[in-house]
Amino acid sequence: MTFWSKLFGSLFSGTSRLNKDSQAEPQSGTMTASGNAITPETALKLSAVWACVRLRSQTIASLPMHLYDKDKQIASNHYLYRILHDSPNADMTASEFWESMVASLDLWGNAYALIVRNTRNNEVVSLDVLNPEHMVVKRSKTGVLTYLYRDRHILYNYAEDDILHIKGFTVDGLIGLSPIKYQSSVMGFQIDANTAANNEFKNGMKAGGFLKTGEKTLNDEQRNRLRQNLELFGQPENAGKFMVLEAGMDVVSSSGVRINPQDAQLLESRYFGIEEICRTFSVPPQLIYHSDKASSWASSLEGMNLGFLTYSLRPIFVRIEQAITKKLLTPAERALYKPRFSVEGLLRANSQGRAQFYTSALQNGWMTRNEVRELEDLPSVAGADALTVQLNLTPIDALGLATDTGTPQ
Repeated sequence: MTFWSKLFGSLFSGTSRLNKDSQAEPQSGTMTASGNAITPETALKLSAVWACVRLRSQTIASLPMHLYDKDKQIASNHYLYRILHDSPNADMTASEFWESMVASLDLWGNAYALIVRNTRNNEVVSLDVLNPEHMVVKRSKTGVLTYLYRDRHILYNYAEDDILHIKGFTVDGLIGLSPIKYQSSVMGFQIDANTAANNEFKNGMKAGGFLKTGEKTLNDEQRNRLRQNLELFGQPENAGKFMVLEAGMDVVSSSGVRINPQDAQLLESRYFGIEEICRTFSVPPQLIYHSDKASSWASSLEGMNLGFLTYSLRPIFVRIEQAITKKLLTPAERALYKPRFSVEGLLRANSQGRAQFYTSALQNGWMTRNEVRELEDLPSVAGADALTVQLNLTPIDALGLATDTGTPQ
Protein backbone atom coordinates (compact mmCIF):
# COMPACT_ATOMS: atom_id res chain seq x y z
CA MET A 1 0.00 0.00 0.00
CA THR A 2 1.40 3.40 -1.01
CA PHE A 3 1.78 6.41 1.25
CA TRP A 4 -1.12 8.25 -0.42
CA SER A 5 -3.48 5.28 -0.16
CA LYS A 6 -2.67 5.00 3.53
CA LEU A 7 -3.21 8.73 3.98
CA PHE A 8 -6.58 8.83 2.24
CA GLY A 9 -7.56 5.57 3.91
CA SER A 10 -7.00 7.14 7.31
CA LEU A 11 -8.67 10.42 6.37
CA PHE A 12 -11.77 9.15 4.65
CA SER A 13 -12.44 5.85 6.38
CA GLY A 14 -15.25 5.19 8.80
CA THR A 15 -18.24 2.95 9.21
CA SER A 16 -21.90 3.41 10.07
CA ARG A 17 -21.97 0.44 12.47
CA LEU A 18 -19.58 -0.93 15.05
CA ASN A 19 -19.95 -4.69 14.90
CA LYS A 20 -18.30 -7.16 17.24
CA ASP A 21 -14.63 -7.85 16.57
CA SER A 22 -14.32 -4.65 14.54
CA GLN A 23 -13.31 -1.03 14.96
CA ALA A 24 -14.63 2.36 13.87
CA GLU A 25 -12.10 4.74 12.36
CA PRO A 26 -12.53 8.52 12.63
CA GLN A 27 -15.10 9.75 10.13
CA SER A 28 -13.09 12.73 8.96
CA GLY A 29 -14.62 13.18 5.53
CA THR A 30 -14.89 11.77 2.03
CA MET A 31 -14.14 12.51 -1.61
CA THR A 32 -16.95 13.87 -3.80
CA ALA A 33 -17.64 12.98 -7.41
CA SER A 34 -16.22 16.33 -8.51
CA GLY A 35 -12.90 15.57 -6.80
CA ASN A 36 -13.31 17.74 -3.70
CA ALA A 37 -11.92 16.32 -0.47
CA ILE A 38 -14.57 17.28 2.11
CA THR A 39 -13.17 17.31 5.64
CA PRO A 40 -14.27 19.25 8.73
CA GLU A 41 -11.62 21.86 7.93
CA THR A 42 -12.71 22.38 4.33
CA ALA A 43 -16.39 22.28 5.30
CA LEU A 44 -15.88 25.04 7.88
CA LYS A 45 -14.67 27.31 5.08
CA LEU A 46 -18.27 27.40 3.89
CA SER A 47 -20.00 30.25 5.67
CA ALA A 48 -23.22 28.23 6.10
CA VAL A 49 -21.41 25.32 7.81
CA TRP A 50 -19.44 27.75 9.98
CA ALA A 51 -22.62 29.58 11.00
CA CYS A 52 -24.62 26.41 11.76
CA VAL A 53 -21.89 24.77 13.84
CA ARG A 54 -21.12 28.01 15.64
CA LEU A 55 -24.79 28.72 16.39
CA ARG A 56 -25.50 25.28 17.84
CA SER A 57 -22.29 24.98 19.83
CA GLN A 58 -22.29 28.50 21.25
CA THR A 59 -26.00 28.43 22.09
CA ILE A 60 -25.62 25.24 24.09
CA ALA A 61 -22.38 26.49 25.64
CA SER A 62 -24.18 29.62 26.86
CA LEU A 63 -26.62 27.57 28.94
CA PRO A 64 -25.56 26.63 32.47
CA MET A 65 -25.35 22.94 33.33
CA HIS A 66 -26.83 22.22 36.77
CA LEU A 67 -26.86 19.15 38.97
CA TYR A 68 -30.16 18.73 40.83
CA ASP A 69 -30.90 16.50 43.79
CA LYS A 70 -34.10 14.53 44.32
CA ASP A 71 -35.75 17.57 45.95
CA LYS A 72 -35.17 19.65 42.78
CA GLN A 73 -32.57 21.69 44.61
CA ILE A 74 -29.24 22.57 43.00
CA ALA A 75 -26.64 20.19 44.42
CA SER A 76 -23.86 22.78 44.64
CA ASN A 77 -22.09 20.78 47.38
CA HIS A 78 -21.61 17.75 45.15
CA TYR A 79 -18.07 17.43 43.76
CA LEU A 80 -19.38 17.00 40.21
CA TYR A 81 -21.29 20.29 40.23
CA ARG A 82 -18.15 22.41 40.02
CA ILE A 83 -16.87 20.38 37.07
CA LEU A 84 -20.11 20.55 35.09
CA HIS A 85 -21.07 24.13 35.92
CA ASP A 86 -17.80 26.01 36.42
CA SER A 87 -14.70 24.41 34.92
CA PRO A 88 -14.37 20.83 33.63
CA ASN A 89 -10.57 21.07 33.53
CA ALA A 90 -7.72 23.42 34.35
CA ASP A 91 -7.61 24.94 30.85
CA MET A 92 -11.28 25.53 30.01
CA THR A 93 -14.36 27.16 31.38
CA ALA A 94 -17.62 25.24 31.19
CA SER A 95 -18.71 27.34 28.20
CA GLU A 96 -15.51 26.59 26.28
CA PHE A 97 -15.73 22.90 27.11
CA TRP A 98 -19.32 22.41 25.91
CA GLU A 99 -18.70 24.52 22.82
CA SER A 100 -15.80 22.26 21.86
CA MET A 101 -17.79 19.09 22.56
CA VAL A 102 -20.84 20.15 20.52
CA ALA A 103 -18.65 21.37 17.64
CA SER A 104 -16.95 17.96 17.57
CA LEU A 105 -20.38 16.35 17.59
CA ASP A 106 -21.48 18.36 14.55
CA LEU A 107 -18.28 17.92 12.56
CA TRP A 108 -17.21 14.36 13.40
CA GLY A 109 -20.43 12.88 14.76
CA ASN A 110 -18.75 12.00 18.06
CA ALA A 111 -17.33 13.95 21.00
CA TYR A 112 -14.85 12.48 23.46
CA ALA A 113 -13.52 13.59 26.84
CA LEU A 114 -11.08 11.75 29.09
CA ILE A 115 -12.49 11.16 32.58
CA VAL A 116 -9.73 11.79 35.14
CA ARG A 117 -10.52 10.34 38.55
CA ASN A 118 -9.03 10.65 42.00
CA THR A 119 -7.16 7.42 42.69
CA ARG A 120 -8.04 7.64 46.38
CA ASN A 121 -11.86 7.87 46.23
CA ASN A 122 -12.53 7.45 42.48
CA GLU A 123 -14.23 10.83 42.24
CA VAL A 124 -14.11 12.70 38.92
CA VAL A 125 -11.61 15.57 39.09
CA SER A 126 -11.55 16.74 35.46
CA LEU A 127 -12.80 16.16 31.93
CA ASP A 128 -10.19 16.63 29.19
CA VAL A 129 -11.35 17.15 25.61
CA LEU A 130 -9.92 14.65 23.09
CA ASN A 131 -9.53 15.19 19.37
CA PRO A 132 -12.08 12.95 17.58
CA GLU A 133 -9.76 12.80 14.55
CA HIS A 134 -7.32 10.71 16.57
CA MET A 135 -9.81 8.34 18.21
CA VAL A 136 -10.51 4.77 17.14
CA VAL A 137 -13.32 2.85 18.86
CA LYS A 138 -12.71 -0.89 18.99
CA ARG A 139 -15.22 -3.58 19.93
CA SER A 140 -14.09 -7.05 20.96
CA LYS A 141 -15.76 -10.34 20.13
CA THR A 142 -17.56 -10.19 23.48
CA GLY A 143 -18.81 -6.64 22.87
CA VAL A 144 -16.36 -4.81 25.17
CA LEU A 145 -15.51 -1.31 23.94
CA THR A 146 -11.97 0.03 23.91
CA TYR A 147 -10.89 3.52 22.92
CA LEU A 148 -7.54 3.86 21.13
CA TYR A 149 -6.30 7.44 21.13
CA ARG A 150 -3.17 8.60 19.34
CA ASP A 151 -1.44 11.71 20.69
CA ARG A 152 1.52 12.49 18.45
CA HIS A 153 3.51 9.22 18.47
CA ILE A 154 1.95 7.72 21.60
CA LEU A 155 -1.03 5.35 21.45
CA TYR A 156 -3.22 5.31 24.56
CA ASN A 157 -5.59 2.46 25.32
CA TYR A 158 -8.62 3.55 27.37
CA ALA A 159 -11.42 1.46 28.82
CA GLU A 160 -15.05 2.38 28.25
CA ASP A 161 -15.39 3.84 31.77
CA ASP A 162 -12.49 6.23 31.09
CA ILE A 163 -14.14 8.07 28.19
CA LEU A 164 -17.16 10.36 28.16
CA HIS A 165 -18.47 9.54 24.69
CA ILE A 166 -21.31 11.68 23.34
CA LYS A 167 -22.72 10.40 20.07
CA GLY A 168 -24.53 12.22 17.32
CA PHE A 169 -27.12 10.60 15.08
CA THR A 170 -26.45 6.88 15.34
CA VAL A 171 -27.85 3.71 13.79
CA ASP A 172 -26.29 1.21 16.21
CA GLY A 173 -26.14 3.20 19.47
CA LEU A 174 -22.35 2.77 19.67
CA ILE A 175 -20.89 5.21 17.16
CA GLY A 176 -22.22 8.50 15.79
CA LEU A 177 -22.41 9.34 12.09
CA SER A 178 -20.50 12.33 10.79
CA PRO A 179 -22.67 14.94 9.01
CA ILE A 180 -19.60 16.01 7.05
CA LYS A 181 -19.05 12.50 5.70
CA TYR A 182 -22.64 11.60 4.88
CA GLN A 183 -23.56 15.02 3.49
CA SER A 184 -20.29 15.60 1.66
CA SER A 185 -22.05 15.79 -1.71
CA VAL A 186 -24.14 18.73 -0.46
CA MET A 187 -21.07 20.58 0.76
CA GLY A 188 -19.03 19.64 -2.29
CA PHE A 189 -21.78 21.07 -4.50
CA GLN A 190 -21.67 24.32 -2.53
CA ILE A 191 -17.89 24.50 -2.85
CA ASP A 192 -18.19 23.96 -6.62
CA ALA A 193 -20.85 26.68 -6.88
CA ASN A 194 -18.70 29.11 -4.89
CA THR A 195 -15.66 28.29 -7.01
CA ALA A 196 -17.62 28.86 -10.21
CA ALA A 197 -18.91 32.19 -8.91
CA ASN A 198 -15.43 33.26 -7.84
CA ASN A 199 -14.07 32.43 -11.28
CA GLU A 200 -16.79 34.48 -12.93
CA PHE A 201 -16.05 37.49 -10.75
CA LYS A 202 -12.33 36.98 -11.25
CA ASN A 203 -12.88 37.25 -14.98
CA GLY A 204 -14.87 40.44 -14.55
CA MET A 205 -18.17 38.68 -15.42
CA LYS A 206 -17.14 39.03 -19.10
CA ALA A 207 -18.13 36.33 -21.55
CA GLY A 208 -15.49 34.97 -23.90
CA GLY A 209 -15.67 35.17 -27.67
CA PHE A 210 -13.74 35.26 -30.96
CA LEU A 211 -11.59 37.76 -32.83
CA LYS A 212 -12.03 37.70 -36.62
CA THR A 213 -9.14 38.73 -38.86
CA GLY A 214 -10.87 38.08 -42.14
CA GLU A 215 -8.64 36.55 -44.80
CA LYS A 216 -5.47 37.50 -43.00
CA THR A 217 -3.46 34.92 -41.02
CA LEU A 218 -1.29 35.75 -38.00
CA ASN A 219 2.13 34.28 -37.58
CA ASP A 220 3.27 32.60 -34.34
CA GLU A 221 4.87 35.74 -32.93
CA GLN A 222 1.73 37.79 -33.56
CA ARG A 223 -0.50 35.12 -31.98
CA ASN A 224 1.66 34.96 -28.84
CA ARG A 225 1.69 38.74 -28.51
CA LEU A 226 -2.08 38.85 -29.00
CA ARG A 227 -2.65 36.17 -26.34
CA GLN A 228 -0.48 38.13 -23.87
CA ASN A 229 -2.45 41.29 -24.53
CA LEU A 230 -5.75 39.47 -24.13
CA GLU A 231 -4.60 37.93 -20.85
CA LEU A 232 -3.61 41.35 -19.55
CA PHE A 233 -6.87 42.88 -20.76
CA GLY A 234 -8.91 40.12 -19.10
CA GLN A 235 -7.68 40.90 -15.58
CA PRO A 236 -10.39 42.15 -13.18
CA GLU A 237 -8.80 45.57 -12.72
CA ASN A 238 -9.11 46.17 -16.49
CA ALA A 239 -12.84 45.43 -16.59
CA GLY A 240 -14.72 48.13 -18.49
CA LYS A 241 -11.66 49.40 -20.36
CA PHE A 242 -11.24 49.43 -24.14
CA MET A 243 -8.84 47.26 -26.10
CA VAL A 244 -7.38 48.36 -29.42
CA LEU A 245 -7.93 45.90 -32.27
CA GLU A 246 -5.40 46.09 -35.08
CA ALA A 247 -4.99 44.65 -38.57
CA GLY A 248 -8.70 44.77 -39.33
CA MET A 249 -9.74 42.52 -36.44
CA ASP A 250 -13.37 42.36 -35.42
CA VAL A 251 -15.13 40.92 -32.35
CA VAL A 252 -17.54 38.04 -32.89
CA SER A 253 -20.33 37.81 -30.31
CA SER A 254 -20.07 34.91 -27.86
CA SER A 255 -23.81 34.51 -27.61
CA GLY A 256 -24.68 30.83 -27.58
CA VAL A 257 -21.07 29.82 -26.98
CA ARG A 258 -20.78 30.24 -23.25
CA ILE A 259 -23.49 30.16 -20.61
CA ASN A 260 -23.33 33.14 -18.30
CA PRO A 261 -24.05 32.88 -14.53
CA GLN A 262 -27.57 34.27 -14.89
CA ASP A 263 -28.55 31.66 -17.49
CA ALA A 264 -27.07 28.89 -15.36
CA GLN A 265 -28.91 30.21 -12.28
CA LEU A 266 -25.69 30.11 -10.32
CA LEU A 267 -26.94 32.37 -7.58
CA GLU A 268 -30.09 30.29 -7.14
CA SER A 269 -28.06 27.13 -6.81
CA ARG A 270 -25.93 28.74 -4.11
CA TYR A 271 -29.08 29.72 -2.19
CA PHE A 272 -30.33 26.14 -2.49
CA GLY A 273 -26.99 24.82 -1.21
CA ILE A 274 -27.22 26.98 1.89
CA GLU A 275 -30.66 25.60 2.72
CA GLU A 276 -29.39 22.04 2.22
CA ILE A 277 -26.60 22.70 4.73
CA CYS A 278 -29.11 24.17 7.19
CA ARG A 279 -31.21 21.03 6.77
CA THR A 280 -28.15 18.91 7.58
CA PHE A 281 -27.66 20.64 10.94
CA SER A 282 -31.39 21.22 11.72
CA VAL A 283 -30.96 24.98 11.79
CA PRO A 284 -33.61 27.41 10.45
CA PRO A 285 -31.97 29.38 7.61
CA GLN A 286 -33.11 32.67 9.11
CA LEU A 287 -31.03 32.04 12.23
CA ILE A 288 -27.83 32.15 10.16
CA TYR A 289 -29.09 35.31 8.41
CA HIS A 290 -30.15 33.55 5.22
CA SER A 291 -33.34 35.40 4.41
CA ASP A 292 -35.32 33.87 1.59
CA LYS A 293 -39.09 33.72 1.32
CA ALA A 294 -38.96 30.10 0.25
CA SER A 295 -37.16 29.11 3.45
CA SER A 296 -39.52 30.80 5.91
CA TRP A 297 -41.38 28.16 7.92
CA ALA A 298 -42.11 30.06 11.13
CA SER A 299 -44.53 32.96 11.30
CA SER A 300 -42.60 34.68 14.07
CA LEU A 301 -39.19 34.77 15.67
CA GLU A 302 -40.73 33.28 18.82
CA GLY A 303 -42.02 30.24 16.94
CA MET A 304 -38.72 29.84 15.13
CA ASN A 305 -36.72 29.89 18.37
CA LEU A 306 -39.09 27.39 19.94
CA GLY A 307 -38.77 25.08 16.95
CA PHE A 308 -34.99 25.40 17.01
CA LEU A 309 -34.95 24.53 20.71
CA THR A 310 -37.34 21.60 20.31
CA TYR A 311 -36.06 19.91 17.18
CA SER A 312 -32.39 20.91 17.01
CA LEU A 313 -31.06 21.51 20.53
CA ARG A 314 -33.20 19.32 22.77
CA PRO A 315 -31.92 16.01 21.29
CA ILE A 316 -28.37 17.13 22.11
CA PHE A 317 -29.39 18.13 25.64
CA VAL A 318 -30.83 14.67 26.24
CA ARG A 319 -27.72 12.94 24.82
CA ILE A 320 -25.36 14.93 27.01
CA GLU A 321 -27.45 14.66 30.18
CA GLN A 322 -27.88 10.91 29.84
CA ALA A 323 -24.19 10.39 29.01
CA ILE A 324 -23.21 12.32 32.16
CA THR A 325 -25.60 10.26 34.27
CA LYS A 326 -24.26 7.00 32.86
CA LYS A 327 -20.53 7.77 32.95
CA LEU A 328 -19.97 10.29 35.76
CA LEU A 329 -22.47 9.26 38.45
CA THR A 330 -22.30 6.05 40.43
CA PRO A 331 -25.28 3.65 40.31
CA ALA A 332 -26.34 4.84 43.77
CA GLU A 333 -26.08 8.53 42.76
CA ARG A 334 -28.16 8.10 39.62
CA ALA A 335 -31.33 7.83 41.72
CA LEU A 336 -30.41 10.93 43.74
CA TYR A 337 -29.00 13.40 41.21
CA LYS A 338 -29.92 14.58 37.75
CA PRO A 339 -27.78 16.76 35.42
CA ARG A 340 -29.75 19.19 33.34
CA PHE A 341 -29.14 22.19 31.08
CA SER A 342 -31.05 25.26 32.19
CA VAL A 343 -33.01 26.33 29.11
CA GLU A 344 -35.03 29.09 30.77
CA GLY A 345 -32.96 31.69 28.94
CA LEU A 346 -34.01 30.29 25.58
CA LEU A 347 -37.67 30.09 26.63
CA ARG A 348 -37.95 33.70 27.76
CA ALA A 349 -39.26 34.70 24.35
CA ASN A 350 -42.19 32.35 24.94
CA SER A 351 -42.84 33.37 28.54
CA GLN A 352 -46.29 34.75 27.71
CA GLY A 353 -47.46 31.44 26.28
CA ARG A 354 -46.08 29.52 29.25
CA ALA A 355 -47.77 31.91 31.67
CA GLN A 356 -51.14 31.47 29.95
CA PHE A 357 -50.76 27.68 29.99
CA TYR A 358 -49.93 27.58 33.71
CA THR A 359 -52.71 30.05 34.56
CA SER A 360 -55.27 27.89 32.80
CA ALA A 361 -53.96 24.76 34.55
CA LEU A 362 -54.10 26.33 38.02
CA GLN A 363 -57.43 28.11 37.67
CA ASN A 364 -59.18 25.04 36.25
CA GLY A 365 -57.80 22.62 38.83
CA TRP A 366 -55.90 20.12 36.66
CA MET A 367 -52.41 20.99 37.93
CA THR A 368 -51.08 21.95 41.34
CA ARG A 369 -48.63 24.76 41.98
CA ASN A 370 -45.92 22.29 42.91
CA GLU A 371 -46.44 20.48 39.63
CA VAL A 372 -45.94 23.77 37.81
CA ARG A 373 -42.84 24.51 39.87
CA GLU A 374 -41.45 21.11 38.99
CA LEU A 375 -41.82 21.88 35.28
CA GLU A 376 -39.89 25.09 35.89
CA ASP A 377 -37.14 23.25 37.83
CA LEU A 378 -38.15 25.00 41.06
CA PRO A 379 -38.28 23.31 44.47
CA SER A 380 -41.65 22.40 45.94
CA VAL A 381 -43.15 24.51 48.71
CA ALA A 382 -45.41 23.62 51.60
CA GLY A 383 -49.16 23.94 51.01
CA ALA A 384 -48.90 23.97 47.19
CA ASP A 385 -50.07 20.42 46.49
CA ALA A 386 -53.83 21.16 46.47
CA LEU A 387 -55.88 21.62 43.31
CA THR A 388 -57.50 25.05 43.20
CA VAL A 389 -60.22 26.74 41.13
CA GLN A 390 -61.52 30.30 40.87
CA LEU A 391 -64.09 31.20 43.55
CA ASN A 392 -66.23 33.23 41.16
CA LEU A 393 -66.87 30.19 38.94
CA THR A 394 -70.28 29.16 40.39
CA PRO A 395 -72.63 26.68 38.69
CA ILE A 396 -75.73 28.26 37.15
CA ASP A 397 -78.16 26.14 39.21
CA ALA A 398 -76.46 27.35 42.39
CA LEU A 399 -76.99 31.07 41.73
CA GLY A 400 -80.46 31.06 43.38
CA LEU A 401 -79.16 29.27 46.45
CA ALA A 402 -76.46 31.83 46.88
CA THR A 403 -79.06 34.65 46.68
CA ASP A 404 -81.54 33.04 49.13
CA THR A 405 -78.89 32.52 51.80
CA GLY A 406 -77.76 36.10 51.54
CA THR A 407 -74.38 35.28 50.18
CA PRO A 408 -72.82 38.48 48.82
CA GLN A 409 -72.87 38.67 45.05
